[in-house]
Amino acid sequence: MASIVFGTLAVIALIVGLVLFLVLRRKPHTRVGAYVSAAFLLLGAGVLAMGSISFASLESAALQTFTPEERAAAVPCNAAVLGAEETSNKLNGRYIWLLRLRVTPQAGSPYEIERTARLTPSMGERLERGNVVLSCLVSPTDPTRIEISALA
Repeated sequence: MASIVFGTLAVIALIVGLVLFLVLRRKPHTRVGAYVSAAFLLLGAGVLAMGSISFASLESAALQTFTPEERAAAVPCNAAVLGAEETSNKLNGRYIWLLRLRVTPQAGSPYEIERTARLTPSMGERLERGNVVLSCLVSPTDPTRIEISALA
């Protein structure tokens, strides 16, 4: 819901800025109005850019899938769900959930990470209740990169 409001405000700011600029730029006594409209244009563009950055950061923190080569080299592990929280952001009709996980590789000590994942409502509710351990794969070179097949 927040992303819809965020995007709508950005588009409105861009439209207002463009209309003001086009109307006021030809009148010499309204040069200040042209500067105000340019500010609206910059504000709208900045808001849209921040929205892109926030979605990009969501994707970078997600439980990414491995390539076949990475999957072959990955180490098996278990991921215990310590907490799951539904965010207000949606991507392709599914809500983004923030997951706190305790990852235990087969050969290594456990560690905790936070990741985002697009989940179906039933999977999100199941993880939210807790006491769920999922099998996963962890990259041997970067322990923060994991893949959980049940969530992919």
